Amino acid sequence: RCATDALAASAAAFCLRPRMSTGEASRDDDATTSSSEITFDPPLGKFPPWSFQHPVLVGASARWRAGGGSAGLIALLKDGENIKAFRTLVRFTGLMVAVPLGVMGGCYALLPSAGVHRHTDRVLYAGIAAIVAVQAVVVAYLVLAFAETPPAQKKNQ
Repeated sequence: RCATDALAASAAAFCLRPRMSTGEASRDDDATTSSSEITFDPPLGKFPPWSFQHPVLVGASARWRAGGGSAGLIALLKDGENIKAFRTLVRFTGLMVAVPLGVMGGCYALLPSAGVHRHTDRVLYAGIAAIVAVQAVVVAYLVLAFAETPPAQKKNQ
C-alpha cells in the first residue's frame, strides 16, 4: 500500500495502485469498466509527449520490420561503401573509450612528478585531460568524415 504521510508523498507517485485508465466511465453499470486494473502512475500524471510518444519512437518496430529487420541491416552492411563506414564507426567508437581512459590514467599517474600531489587535484586535472581527449577524437572523426570523397564523385572520376 502507498504511504500517506508527508515524508513518503514523493515516493507515492511511484507506487502501483488500482485506477481506471483514461477515458473509462465511472458508472457501476458499465460491465467493461475494471477498477482493479493495475497501471503505473508516473509522477507527472502522464508521460510527457516528448517521451514515448515521440514521432521517432511511434511505430518504430513496424518500420524496422518493413525495412527488412536484422537481415536488411546485414545486407546494407555488406555493401562495400557501407562496410567501410561501419568499420570507421567501430574504430572511432573504440577510440572514444580507449583514448580518454588512457589519457586520464596517464595524467593521473604522471601528475605527482609535476608537483600535483593531492588526490582530488590529480583526479580533476586528469578528468579535464580526458574531456579534451574526447573532443580530439570527435574532431578527428569529423575531419575524416568530411575528407572522404562522396560515392557520386568517385563514380565520375
